[in-house]
Amino acid sequence: MSLRILDALPEGLLDSPAPELARALGGPTLIRLQGANEPALLISVLLHGNEDSGWNGVRRLLAELDSLPRSLILFIGNVAAAAAGLRVLPDQQDYNRIWRGAVGAEGELARAVTVALSGVPLYAAIDLHNNTGHNPHYAVVTDLNPRNLGLAYLFSDKAVYVREPDTVMTRLFAGRCPAVALELGPVGDPRCDDRAYDMIRRCLAQDDIQDADLETLELFRTRVRVHVADEADFSFAGDGMATPLVLTGGVESVNFHLLPAGTEFGTAAAPVGSLLRVLDVEHKDVTARYFEVSDRRILLKQPVVPAMYTLDPLVIRQDCLCYFMERLELMP
Repeated sequence: MSLRILDALPEGLLDSPAPELARALGGPTLIRLQGANEPALLISVLLHGNEDSGWNGVRRLLAELDSLPRSLILFIGNVAAAAAGLRVLPDQQDYNRIWRGAVGAEGELARAVTVALSGVPLYAAIDLHNNTGHNPHYAVVTDLNPRNLGLAYLFSDKAVYVREPDTVMTRLFAGRCPAVALELGPVGDPRCDDRAYDMIRRCLAQDDIQDADLETLELFRTRVRVHVADEADFSFAGDGMATPLVLTGGVESVNFHLLPAGTEFGTAAAPVGSLLRVLDVEHKDVTARYFEVSDRRILLKQPVVPAMYTLDPLVIRQDCLCYFMERLELMP
């Protein structure tokens, strides 16, 4: 898969919504735009093709500016999936899981981007995403460097520290510049476009990234990912379907809230280990630590804070059902 590299915006590109970018660009594209100050801010959008708020915010801002206060490098990712309105096409690898050790066409793309950015000084790297389910706006960090947390805090007072998967794009910039992924909210909400626009505008305008206020930053650490087993048929309560696994969809409404031990997570007509798989940061199966079954009710065995719980079956199959987190306290 070839990477297109440009030093200017193609004519009419900012008028193109995400589904039209495949025709306008022909494939994944890196665009370098000169600004008044260096080093450049790197923005990545559409690593997931249906998550278009980042692109909407970027194109609105660039359309308004006569000149850039800081140089900008824009990576536009999975335009083929965007054309189909999908997170990822069936024959593709997830574009946010290819940045370490990937093979095939997507691995070639990741290596081409890495080479193109090699030796280029960067002010910061921001990867813009939408998410499924009801979540507050939050940033995702892959290291706890103070400037990294400062960049996250510029977006939200909530941040999540993730150690796995280790193949996300932000890990490409570890030790090189502050790098965060920003979860803007659900697809189709214009307020998410506004959040992307505002964050990029502020980052282009400011001279430095300040440390986070650790007294007000709510920092969480992911403990595990919760998957529905590949072979398990599932549904949600209220669907009226008699599947072996029926999930309690109400968990979506309490993302980022503490759920006590004993909370019902669903019902099971088979051993819970054949329906749900809970994997820790080392990819070990720890399902038995988190779930037990009583009278077919799947119950939490310990308190957890869910995040990114989704009702979207396609996302559940392609990625996961949710994460379980814990609060992480850092000393000011």
